[in-house]
Amino acid sequence: MNIKQQFSLFFDQMADMVFLVEWKNNELWYTSVNPSAQQKLGMDMVGRRLIDVLPVSVFTSLDWHYTKCIESKQSVTYSDLNLFVSDLPASETSLTYIEEGVSSYVLAITKNINALKKKAEDYIFLESLVENTVDAMLVIDPDGIVLKVNEAFAQQFGWRASELIGQSWDSFPITPEEWKKQTLHTLSLLKEGQSVSSQETVRYTKEGESVHTSVSYSPILNEEKKVVAISMIYRNIQHLKELEEKLEESHDAYKSLFSYHKNAVCMVNEDGIIENINDACVSITGFPSEVIIGFNIVEYAKEVVPDLDLDKTRRGEVANFELLFPDSKGRDLYLSVTNVPIIVKGVVKGTYIIAQDITEKRSIEKEREKLQKQLTFQAYHDSLTELPNRRLLEEKLEESLGDAIKNGSMLALCFLDCDHLKEVNDTYGHEIGDELLIAFSKRLVKCVREGDIVARLGGDEFVILLHDMEDLRQVEKIAERILTTLESPYTIQDNVIHATSSIGISTYPTNGTTVKQLFRKADQALYTVKNAGRNNYQISAV
Repeated sequence: MNIKQQFSLFFDQMADMVFLVEWKNNELWYTSVNPSAQQKLGMDMVGRRLIDVLPVSVFTSLDWHYTKCIESKQSVTYSDLNLFVSDLPASETSLTYIEEGVSSYVLAITKNINALKKKAEDYIFLESLVENTVDAMLVIDPDGIVLKVNEAFAQQFGWRASELIGQSWDSFPITPEEWKKQTLHTLSLLKEGQSVSSQETVRYTKEGESVHTSVSYSPILNEEKKVVAISMIYRNIQHLKELEEKLEESHDAYKSLFSYHKNAVCMVNEDGIIENINDACVSITGFPSEVIIGFNIVEYAKEVVPDLDLDKTRRGEVANFELLFPDSKGRDLYLSVTNVPIIVKGVVKGTYIIAQDITEKRSIEKEREKLQKQLTFQAYHDSLTELPNRRLLEEKLEESLGDAIKNGSMLALCFLDCDHLKEVNDTYGHEIGDELLIAFSKRLVKCVREGDIVARLGGDEFVILLHDMEDLRQVEKIAERILTTLESPYTIQDNVIHATSSIGISTYPTNGTTVKQLFRKADQALYTVKNAGRNNYQISAV
C-alpha cells in the first residue's frame, strides 16, 4: 500500500484538515487532501503547487515552516491564534516529514483550537485590565493568597508585587483592626458569588499612613460559575475627605476654594449677571475683572447653546455643558462648564459657574480622530498603491453579491497580474518595479466605471469588481479596454518598460454565488491565460 492509499485510509474520515504535500523539483505540490480540508477551503488543490493555490502572504508563511521540516527531517508545529480577530479561527498545524522511495513528503494536520484562542484572549484582557487601570488593584484566590498586584497599588500603598504575591492578604498590615471584621464578612459573601457594593473605609500604607479609601470588590468566576479569585480595587478618596472637612470649617474655606480654584469660577446672581470671579477666570480668558463683572453670561449662553436648560440651577439642579468662548485675543476657548446652584436656607440665590479650559483636550481629540481615520484607511488599503486591499475587497464583494441576489443583476470578478514583473525587478530593481505597479494600478482605475472596485491583493496580483453588468459582451469590452490600455509602454525614471496583463474572469451567477466560488473560478481562468502565453483574458466557463 503506497502513501496515497494510506492517506485515504487513515485520514478521509478525520474531522481535522489533513494535507499530503510532496517536495518535488524544489517546489511544494499538493498530493492528497482529505474531505474535511476540501470542504472547509472550497478550492481545487490536488496536483497543484502551493504557490499557485495560496495567497502570497499565506504561501510565504507556510513555505518557511515546510522548508524547515524538510531540511531538518524533524516534525514542526506552528500555531496561528488570530487573537482578537472574530472572523478568523485559531489553528495549530503539525508537519511530519515522510520518505517513500526517492520521494519526499510532508504530512500536515491542522486542528481547530478556538477554545485556546478564547482563553488566551481572556488572559490578555485580564492582564491589560489589571496593569493599566489607574486605580490600585489586588487580586486574591478564595483562600486569600495574593495572585496579582498592579503598579498603581505599589504607588498608592508602597508594597511591591514581589513582596505580596504568594502571601496571604491579611499578612501585611493594610487593613486596620477595626475594619477587618467588615472585610472578612465581605470576602465571605464574594466567595459565594454575591455582588457587594463599594465601601468607604480606611487603609494603611506600608509606612503606616492612614488613607481614606473607597474599595470595590468583584468575584472572578470560571466557566462553571465558580469563584476562582476576588479582585479589590482601591481608590484614594483622601482628598475628598479633606475637602469635606475644609468646607465644614467655615465660610472662609468656601472663599478660599473660590479664589484659588484652578478653573475659572464665576458667581452669578439670579438674573445671570456675573458679580464675582476668581483669578483663574482672568488668566484663562485674558479679560480683566472689570470687563467680566457685570457681563450677562446667561444671555450669552442662550445664543451659543440654544438647547441648554438654563432653569436647572433655579430648580436647585447641577447643569453640565460645553461652551465655545472667545478669549481676549479672539481665540476660541472650549470650556467644560458646570453650573452649581447657590442655596441659602433652601432658597436658590444664584449660581456658581465653574469653567474648565479643555481647548488642548479638544485639539488632541481632533488629532486622535484624524489618526484613527488614517489607521482605518491603512487597514483597508494597500500601502503601495493605496488601492483597496483583500480585506476591503471581500467586504465589498459580499455587499455586491447581496445586492446582485436581491436585484437579480450580474457582476464580474477579474483577476489580473502584471506580466513579467519579476523580470522588471531583476533588471531595473524593486524601486522601479514599485513605480510600475503604481502606474499599472492607475491605468486600471481609469479603465473602469465609477463605483467599480480595483484592489491589490499583493505582489503583482490585482482584482477588479464590476457591478451591474448587462451581459458578457460588456465584460469583454472592459477586459479588452484594459488590455489595450496596459499595452502602452511606461516611462519610469527614463526607462521605457512594457508590461502587459493576464486576466481571468468569473461572473455571478454563472460561476458561483459565494466569494470563494467566484475567487476560485477567476483564479482558474487566470491560470489558463498564463499557460496560453499571457496578455489576454479568459471568462470562466460554467
